[in-house]
Amino acid sequence: MRRIVSVWFPLWPIEQLRRTAPAAVPDDTALALVESGSHGIRITAVNAKAAADGVRVGQALADARAALPALASRPAEPHCDRVALLKLARWCGRYGPNRNVDGPDGIWIDITGVAHLYGGEERLLEDLSSRLSAFGLTARVGLADTLGAAHAQARFAASPALALPGETEASLAPLPVEALRLTPETVLLLKRLGLRRIGQLYRLPRAALQRRFRSSETAEAVLARLDQALGAKSEPCRPLAEPPALFVQRSWPDPLISAEALEAETAQLASELCAVLDARGLGARRICLSLYRADGTVADVSTGMSFPCREAEHLMTLLKEKLGALNAGFGIDVLVLSAERVERKGAHQAALGPRLDGAARADPALLVDRLTNRLGRARVSRLKARASHIPERAEVRTPALSERPRKKEAVWPSRPTPPRPPFLLTSPEPIRVIADIPEGPPARFTWRRVEHRVVRAQGPERLAPEWWREIEAEKSRTRDYYRIEDEGGAGYWVFREGFYDCDEAPPRWFVHGLFG
Repeated sequence: MRRIVSVWFPLWPIEQLRRTAPAAVPDDTALALVESGSHGIRITAVNAKAAADGVRVGQALADARAALPALASRPAEPHCDRVALLKLARWCGRYGPNRNVDGPDGIWIDITGVAHLYGGEERLLEDLSSRLSAFGLTARVGLADTLGAAHAQARFAASPALALPGETEASLAPLPVEALRLTPETVLLLKRLGLRRIGQLYRLPRAALQRRFRSSETAEAVLARLDQALGAKSEPCRPLAEPPALFVQRSWPDPLISAEALEAETAQLASELCAVLDARGLGARRICLSLYRADGTVADVSTGMSFPCREAEHLMTLLKEKLGALNAGFGIDVLVLSAERVERKGAHQAALGPRLDGAARADPALLVDRLTNRLGRARVSRLKARASHIPERAEVRTPALSERPRKKEAVWPSRPTPPRPPFLLTSPEPIRVIADIPEGPPARFTWRRVEHRVVRAQGPERLAPEWWREIEAEKSRTRDYYRIEDEGGAGYWVFREGFYDCDEAPPRWFVHGLFG
């Protein structure tokens, strides 16, 4: 069963301004944040002094100043508030990888399977509330089986509000209908009908409820919000980032400060993660180490592997090169090592070859990972086969750590083919040819200003152009490939492009590869 935490910051714009500019929010002066709109300048947030003097959110600034001339005002910065809320939601990843903002002043966190790391759900809520309070934030926290129920608990129940698993219906019953996230017009209509508590909606037949509303859309909205809160209807919860496939986590009462302790704890996490991967027959293709600092900031270190890996020593080799550049700040109290992408552990090339000194052979994949980790993903590439019978199009360069395609790519049917040269030129190079017969193999050819006499020839192998790729571009011509050998014993792979007995341009000859 899912467990969702909802956090509400009723004073978020004011407290966020106080965190960034303490002098801008004096305690002894009434202050309001304002924003201009189609109905003039309206108040969007007030400090405690202004609220005590009767200033309310949504009031026109002119009306508020008429009643309180000493009211100070500052322009609201909703974009900055949103960015800061996103950063805080990212920091909340210490309580669960799935989290995101909830409106302009809230955050939700999926803590399913995480509460035991904090000694239970109650202690997790206590830890979350105490840390947010230490940041200077007023936070109300709710926990329930659904996002709708947790949202209602945080905003309309005593904080911290904890609805036990399976008791969502009972916990929501005494809350007002405003907790269902309905529009003000719908809430007013419900109250006119005598429906002030969520529990009153339980006993009312749905058909009767629909008949009481003039609009069917309004009735459907009420029932949809009720079903979402009770878990009868799913509600999409999109996290900040794609959740990892697997993760392991470790926390300490005293934050880590030294680099040696951080490296040792990271090694322990790597061993735990690899044990979980091994038990499931998986290997990690990309991992991320998240460091949650005591001051509310987060640092991430990520790296990828060219093969599914579950060797802790190799993971540490890649992470260790990046840990030295991190700043622990006021200390790190939570470490999370996640496997963002995993694959089934399959066969891969075991070694480059025997070492002359008799030492153990090196795995080429480990070398690729280390080079990519140091030089960057775009600087290390590999050749990838592509479905094309044209030789220069049959492979393409791709980053060595590129993702494997999720769906099967098209593959040309296997068929016997003549030998291909071990060395293929980047692009075919033109040659001058003398042939005994027009459509036959060359008898002599000149390449790079050196003339060669052909003693053996095999072919032709005819390759037609890929017309479907060249509908709009300049069309290619049919190729006849020959495998030839000169009097010095060197082998060449040459082709003639075009035919002699046609109205097009005269054929041209190219060398495309070399045989040993």
